[in-house]
Amino acid sequence: MTPFRDASMPLPAVALGVFGLVPLVACAAQIALGWPLAPRMTGPALYALTLYGAVVLSFLGGIQWGLAVASADRSDAWRRYGLAIVPSLAAWAGAWIGGRTGLATLAAGFGIWCIYELWSTGLGEAPSWYGRLRVGLSVVAVASLAAAAYYGPF
Repeated sequence: MTPFRDASMPLPAVALGVFGLVPLVACAAQIALGWPLAPRMTGPALYALTLYGAVVLSFLGGIQWGLAVASADRSDAWRRYGLAIVPSLAAWAGAWIGGRTGLATLAAGFGIWCIYELWSTGLGEAPSWYGRLRVGLSVVAVASLAAAAYYGPF
């Protein structure tokens, strides 16, 4: 096993999660370094990174919504459903703001949401492997968005 994956993590979740990082890393590299495409592709890469980051962040809220739907315990339904919409709102804000600040908003959204996912996993609302998977994926997402925001030619 690798340090990133243990036997309890479903291979499809790990593989597809890692593949889902490719657009974030590729677009961030294009914005920050002007590579691998020509520097003139930085504008489209910024647009693609912002939209993809917003879509993925919204997706993370959808995962929590689905976990709430599947739960037999309804005692904390308002918290679970209410917080599940926060990533979509943060994603919308990041996409609407755009540019350096929009990317920073998305990076903060991923980081803060990862903390929530670890907390909720600790409460038993998701399998224990889910929190470990989210940390690894979130670190790469935050680093990609932050690098593009910091190093991008804005």
